[in-house]
Amino acid sequence: MNAERRTQNVERRKTHAFKLCVLRSAFCVLLCWPSYASDATATHAALATAHPIATKVGLAVLQKGGNAIDAAVAVAFALAVVHPQAGNLGGGGFLTYYDKSTNAVWTLDFTEVAPLAATRDMFAKNANGARSGASAGGVPGTVAGLEEMHRKFGSRPWRELVAPAASLAHYGFVADTELVTDAATAKVKIDGLAAGSTLKQPELAAALQRIADSGAKEFYEGGIAKKLVEGVRFGGGYIGFRDLREYKPVWRAPLKLHYGVYDIYTVAPPSGGGLVIGEALNILAGDDLRAAGFQSVRALHLIVEAEQRAYVDRNKYLADPFSARIPYRDLLSRKRGEAWRKTIDAARATATAVLTEPAVATAEGEHTTHFTIADSSGNIAAVTTSLGENFGSGYLVPGLGFFLNNAMDDFTIASGTANRDGLQQSNANSIEPAKRRASSLSPTIVLRDGTPYLAIGTRGGPTIPTTILQVFLNLVVYGKSLPDAVAAPRFHHQGSPDDITYETAAPKKTIEALNAMGHGVAARDAIGDVQAILFDKGKMIAVSDPRRGGAAGGY
Repeated sequence: MNAERRTQNVERRKTHAFKLCVLRSAFCVLLCWPSYASDATATHAALATAHPIATKVGLAVLQKGGNAIDAAVAVAFALAVVHPQAGNLGGGGFLTYYDKSTNAVWTLDFTEVAPLAATRDMFAKNANGARSGASAGGVPGTVAGLEEMHRKFGSRPWRELVAPAASLAHYGFVADTELVTDAATAKVKIDGLAAGSTLKQPELAAALQRIADSGAKEFYEGGIAKKLVEGVRFGGGYIGFRDLREYKPVWRAPLKLHYGVYDIYTVAPPSGGGLVIGEALNILAGDDLRAAGFQSVRALHLIVEAEQRAYVDRNKYLADPFSARIPYRDLLSRKRGEAWRKTIDAARATATAVLTEPAVATAEGEHTTHFTIADSSGNIAAVTTSLGENFGSGYLVPGLGFFLNNAMDDFTIASGTANRDGLQQSNANSIEPAKRRASSLSPTIVLRDGTPYLAIGTRGGPTIPTTILQVFLNLVVYGKSLPDAVAAPRFHHQGSPDDITYETAAPKKTIEALNAMGHGVAARDAIGDVQAILFDKGKMIAVSDPRRGGAAGGY
């Protein structure tokens, strides 16, 4: 018996030593690699992510022969460590995937669902409970989603893809100013966090190592599940063992839109991003935007009026498709686009109240993260993940080292009650057990004449679809390069509040002219964080939005 125990102990020490060796090797590689720029041109594979270290992790996977999904899994876990504002284990997201071998596009919904203990008016007397603390958390889908996409399309060993993230959490990485500032703004405390210091996350490292060893089952049924439920219940939340055990990501048919020779594939509801993009394009189809001029007052007026009308429909109809009927065909018909176009006054802004009664809208946190990856075989992965707001609910799950989402705030928290932005939300999006909430996450892949042209996504809550719309128009209508299309100032209108949100980089005279047409205006330093790849004559041009601190890479 003693000999058997000694043998077991030796084997455990060998396994532990092997894990440390893998972690140290991965960490050494990360430290030794060069810095990355916001754009890159490649011929074999390319990617763009919200953090330079995540870009390095993904590029290493691609250079070792991994495919786009392998790299996506590695990048997603790495972002959970180095970009915890939105990268996560405790949130959810969407995948849009182009499979070169079949020329088919797939989408995977791994967004959060309401706990089984949830009720329609559970936050009627405590709206803040849907936004912060353990009570705000929906059932996380990220780990299940990553495992599912890897099961269907991955090629490299799962453990190999999780190892870099575990290494980063164990040995630490140098925290940047953006992380420190975002944490201070969100009023969350992360032990050891200071700009320029090495941030180590031992509890998160242990959780990642267990996921590497045992897969998603550890998160949803194993030791992590036990700690997660206990931690959430301790904080006053609602997630239970059955919620985790029964969670399943969902493969859905993509939403397919058309604009000239372009076929645009994005995710269907419960995301409303595709509906906004599609309706806005249909409304704009009858206008000569090119003749109006790039970012001219006339062109911008038409674009924001189209955005406004698309959001009117989005806010009225969007919900979990399993609980509500959504009239896709009618909303995305050319006839509806023409009807909306006729309501636009070329010289004056239209009040949202005139377009719909009452004006309703859904609210969303703005801190999502997106990454886009293309491999040497022609496969493309566009992935958007989210915690809701910065650091989600702000609740760091005890013993696990990751933040819980605040997805419950994306539901209608009470019938007839305004949300934190003063907006009255649609009852189609009310809380129900196991229901998915409305969102605007929009990982998008565009084909031109049947071949890949663009893969794109961004952070930004309700500004996501309008950002993608404008980058697309900058490319196909105005002929801009991808770096210029991404860098151009952005303008957003979601119907309610009834004004244009614009970036401060926009020309002052343009804003004054729009204001003179009756548009309310509100300034913001930056809108979105685009991560995109353009495919052009055998080259891949990857761009990470210069507004933020991400990086593009390729070879």
